[in-house]
Amino acid sequence: MPQSLTVVMYHYVRDYSATRYPGINGLDVAGFRRQLDHLESEFSIVRMEDVIATVRSGAELPENAALLTFDDGYAEHFHTVFPILYTRGLQGSFFPPVAPVHDRELLDVNRVHFILASGAPVNEISQSLDKEVEAARDGHDLKPLAEYRDEWAHANRFDDAETIYVKRMLQAALPESLRNDIAQKLFAEFLDVDEATLSNELYMTTEQIQTMVKSGMFFGSHGSRHLWLNLTDRAEIEQDVDESIEYLAHVGMPTEDWVMCYPFGGYNDLVREVVSERGASLGFSTEVRTAELDKDDRLTLPRYDTNDFPQ
Repeated sequence: MPQSLTVVMYHYVRDYSATRYPGINGLDVAGFRRQLDHLESEFSIVRMEDVIATVRSGAELPENAALLTFDDGYAEHFHTVFPILYTRGLQGSFFPPVAPVHDRELLDVNRVHFILASGAPVNEISQSLDKEVEAARDGHDLKPLAEYRDEWAHANRFDDAETIYVKRMLQAALPESLRNDIAQKLFAEFLDVDEATLSNELYMTTEQIQTMVKSGMFFGSHGSRHLWLNLTDRAEIEQDVDESIEYLAHVGMPTEDWVMCYPFGGYNDLVREVVSERGASLGFSTEVRTAELDKDDRLTLPRYDTNDFPQ
């Protein structure tokens, strides 16, 4: 029989009354509780080990199976999500990159999120971004701004075109060293907190992850530095994935049937090949639909966003 699986993807789940920047797009605690009520009433929430057993040996999942996944290693996953799941007897599957939780580095993706959540109008942020790009043009091989806008300024189902333009310019479009430099300048311009303080507030610690592992939560790989792995070469892919597997072993997770969650949903044949060579059982993308485990590639399974379900 078909083995359908609904995978739900979460990022920020927080008490917005007590957060430093309430403009961050995420799910408030009350909404998370209500959504879990809905999911528990409509689905059978399974453990990651159940899904691994299905793809490895053909074990059957219950009807209307659902899996809960949480990306990026935020401290609220420990302080807020973990107690709620534990009280309900549910397992969450968490995918923290190594650099923020182990080395306390602020991820580029989060730096951009908080710039956009600073309260400044997005067109003001994009104007500052464009000025920095123009100022750096002599030292870099850059396209005209109009070409960048034609390529990247396209709204998606969650953000308007100007927001997407800022995100993509600072996450992928510009050369890595330049986009990091510009993002740090914009952070200093638009936010009233330093990066070290925000990083220490934002991410889980290794000790917290080990506590969750001992309590039955599942942890998988989200890479080491949250890279667009599909935009990097083999050596960098291998290093990033290997570092994340080493960290899984450090926090007490098995590294035989480990699970990959691609940052930004970015993968290609080369990324898939590296992940497969290292023995991953499953991989998760950001394609939006229900997974069919008897048909889909087990290393590129789709996921729904939390916003696809009632809150």
